[in-house]
Amino acid sequence: MTASKESILHALENSVFEFPELPGRWEVPNFLGVRAHATPQTSHPIGNLVGVATLTEKNADSVIAQVQAFFAKRNHMVGWWLNPSSTPGDLVIRLEAAGFSKVLEQAGQVLTNLGREIKVNPVVTVRQATQADRDDLIRLYATAYPLPEEMAAVITDVLPLAAGGRHYLAFLEGVEGPISVASMFPFPNSTIAVMQGAATLSAYRGKGVYTALMAKRLADARALDMEAAILQADRRTSAPICANLGFEEVCSIDLYAWGNG
Repeated sequence: MTASKESILHALENSVFEFPELPGRWEVPNFLGVRAHATPQTSHPIGNLVGVATLTEKNADSVIAQVQAFFAKRNHMVGWWLNPSSTPGDLVIRLEAAGFSKVLEQAGQVLTNLGREIKVNPVVTVRQATQADRDDLIRLYATAYPLPEEMAAVITDVLPLAAGGRHYLAFLEGVEGPISVASMFPFPNSTIAVMQGAATLSAYRGKGVYTALMAKRLADARALDMEAAILQADRRTSAPICANLGFEEVCSIDLYAWGNG
């Protein structure tokens, strides 16, 4: 199955909502006209997230209010993933009127040449993580992003529930233990690999660790017969790196947030 432009955009918009429920820790609430997930134990706009809106001018304000009421009852912050196809056309205005504010600007990027040669720093090594690495994964997600420790644990545990989902750890010569983390999973019913965000401990940034993590994941994606790799890259950090690696921007995806936390 060839990765078409339409399938790539669909994966970019929907990939963050592809994880199944993890009882008591990762929920999939049902709101009219949006996709959503929630972390009942943690207030964070990535853990509590709605997006891919197919709302109308008639029901948008009421659904926004329902989402706010749901998370306000938990005293939680909620994020709204604003995708290119989100409707209605004035959704940003409606979100801002309801008190949401933009907290992150992302570039939806794609690479279709998975065989592209990437030069990697030889003192950086990367391997796929195992269950035995769970404590290190939680530590890195919590410290390097950073994320609340409970949410770091949820991310660690929920990602492998997606078919083919796996975490990766990076190591730097002369440093004991892993210093960076990333993940990947194939988007369902496609030949598109989703590159989940990577994070490196601040003391070891600028040494090519992100590039090494990307090179390893792309190699594994090729081995899985994937035809394209996508990611939603922070415009301030990973987007320029990925552009230098050959990724092309095909859309913008912004994160708005509201509430406590």
